[in-house]
Amino acid sequence: MKTEKTFTEDHQVRVRAEFEQETLEGFKRKAARKIAQKTRIPGFRPGKAPYSMVVGHVGEAAILEEAIDLMLNDVYPQILEQENIEPYGPGNLEDIPSQEPPVFEFVIPLSPETELGDVDNLKKPYEPPVVTDNDVEEYITQLRQNQANIVPVEGAAKVGQLVYMTLEATDENAKTPEEAVIVKSAPQQTLIPTLKEEKESEWPYKGFARELVGKKAEDQFSLTHTFPAESKDGALAGKTVRFDINIQSVKELELPEMDQEFLTSIGGFENVETFQQAVRQKLENDRTSEYDDTYYLELVDTLRSGATLKYPPQMIKEEEDDVLHRIEHDLEHRGLDLDVYLKIRKMDKEQFIEEEVKQTAKDRLERSLVMDAITKKFGVKVTQEQMQAEVTGVLNSLLISGEYEEAEKQLGKKRFTEAISNEAANNALEKAIRHQLRTLASPESFPVIEEVAEEEAVEEIMDALNTEIEKENVESEPVEETASEEKAQD
Repeated sequence: MKTEKTFTEDHQVRVRAEFEQETLEGFKRKAARKIAQKTRIPGFRPGKAPYSMVVGHVGEAAILEEAIDLMLNDVYPQILEQENIEPYGPGNLEDIPSQEPPVFEFVIPLSPETELGDVDNLKKPYEPPVVTDNDVEEYITQLRQNQANIVPVEGAAKVGQLVYMTLEATDENAKTPEEAVIVKSAPQQTLIPTLKEEKESEWPYKGFARELVGKKAEDQFSLTHTFPAESKDGALAGKTVRFDINIQSVKELELPEMDQEFLTSIGGFENVETFQQAVRQKLENDRTSEYDDTYYLELVDTLRSGATLKYPPQMIKEEEDDVLHRIEHDLEHRGLDLDVYLKIRKMDKEQFIEEEVKQTAKDRLERSLVMDAITKKFGVKVTQEQMQAEVTGVLNSLLISGEYEEAEKQLGKKRFTEAISNEAANNALEKAIRHQLRTLASPESFPVIEEVAEEEAVEEIMDALNTEIEKENVESEPVEETASEEKAQD
């Protein structure tokens, strides 16, 4: 076998392999025997017809086609081994320029390669947000608002009140009347926040609700706003939009008192202090999680910008298909399909893939390659305890969401178990990689590990603990007997 290989710019290798004519002839004989096994040739048992009879029955072309298939299955692994090629996926037979002697030309995608840049100088302070007493009170107020009684009021709208209206959105610079309508007249309601409570996510734009202060039932007016090109709402991005508003009514929220009834309804809390502690813990968890997502993403992107990444086109295509599939899956959960979503966005599928899917896929793929490289460079591993914790977390998430039974039914027990394990393994590995990144970027942010206690001190602690456990057991025995007696009487 004679081979020539040429590397391409898109991280593939073109291989030209030439073989002796006798090699192909041998595979033609094998092909004839295989065809004879499946083809009825008068006068011969399956597989026993001589070569010439098989050729005469099915034709030289059929035997040659089968022979080439058999030969490729045999010689392709030899080519990879001889040329030390690590393929990402199956190669493609592009051409057979010659049959005498047999010459095959392949294009083979290569496994991705990542060369990290200056990892040691990756520095970024780890400073998750602090939850204040005011944050806790604001969250509690929102919970109370969710259980508030809504009472109609007379007069102009004030901060803290609900405004009910119909709203129509029109593009001021649209080319045709049909293109001008962004939102047809539809009912809306909004709570007027304080200036401090305004959020960037407010729809249709930050500050909209506060422009309703002073308006009253039956007022009709228009507001105009120019949206930046990078606006998250694609239907409004880069447009000057007129909002025609008709106020229907103004209502007030009567918040429930922070009494025992409210505490019980919100989660069975014993007192206000316990409730506030739970709220604080939730806010800290949520904000730290959100901060972590951004923090580690920025670290990975920093490494990504200094890394040399090579991957074949097949790899990015698979990532694009996966991104599109995930989008369709998410839309399905929201009661939409991709066609309806694109109509709302006023985009066609090709434009959507080109402008959004491809970049998302590229970001995801390159970030995963950087994280894989970190794993290999620093030997990141997952412990059995971490894995078990993640399995428990995935199962709890499915149970809470109510998707457990449906997922198990659709996948079957074996595939469902495999899916749980894969999800847990990915989660555990991602957390381990994040730990490694933080170790590099901000080692001082980890809690200081206290010095190990002296052996005598440890023995004293254990003795005290054992004594306490024995005391607890003795005190609990009468209670257990009483419970057993009551059960027997029942």
